[in-house]
Amino acid sequence: MNCSSASLVRALTGLGALAAILLPLHGAQAQEDKDIMSAAGQCFRASYKAERGDVRDIRIFFERSVSKEPGQEIYVDLNYSYWDVPNETYGMTANCSSNGREIICGIECDGGRLRLQLAEDGRLLAEAIGLRTDAHEASKSLLPDYNGADGLVLNNIFALERTGPADSSCNFDPQTTFVALQAGDLSPRVAILEAKLNQLGHLLEFPDEVFDEVTSAAVKSFQVQYRLPDTGIVDEPTARAIESISLTNLGGC
Repeated sequence: MNCSSASLVRALTGLGALAAILLPLHGAQAQEDKDIMSAAGQCFRASYKAERGDVRDIRIFFERSVSKEPGQEIYVDLNYSYWDVPNETYGMTANCSSNGREIICGIECDGGRLRLQLAEDGRLLAEAIGLRTDAHEASKSLLPDYNGADGLVLNNIFALERTGPADSSCNFDPQTTFVALQAGDLSPRVAILEAKLNQLGHLLEFPDEVFDEVTSAAVKSFQVQYRLPDTGIVDEPTARAIESISLTNLGGC
């Protein structure tokens, strides 16, 4: 941690003020007198619907660090996935400090902040502000979102449920996740889809990131040609067919 003590204190004071406003919105109040390290070695997770925001799943666990450096006595591991970026996880690990009631991570001067507290109901409250995270794992997904950056920045407050010890069951596998595309979606994956439909002769316009009526009609045209349910929605069977056929350039221009 390279930030000066004065800068870190000012930043954390701001975090506290923001948490006082936002945490009640999540239906949880911070536990004032419980030592947060009583939950060390436990897995905390939360899953959200797409309407709730960009984050699909988030997982956090923490334990005492092997580091002997002051202010780095707690090891924190955070991972999450996005609805619109299937087959990819993002996250960070850091050695952080604790005052007993909360854990505070200041990730260098430009890496953002993470603050953890236990709620009265046992949930873990996590406040991320400008938290820089790295891409962890990826696979050859169907219509993936090729993100040119090395990672993302996380800004939000989460309330995570305790699920048990932080063993292998604490991990989630986004590589089994498929997110359908349909009318109204705005995503780089739509541009990838439209480029493939263009290649296959079903979309005669320049690809963009908007899934509109023209995109839906092109998807239906493809589905009719290959005897798939003509819903206009790119579900997993449709995505697999588009990927497979575009690789062989069947029906392409």
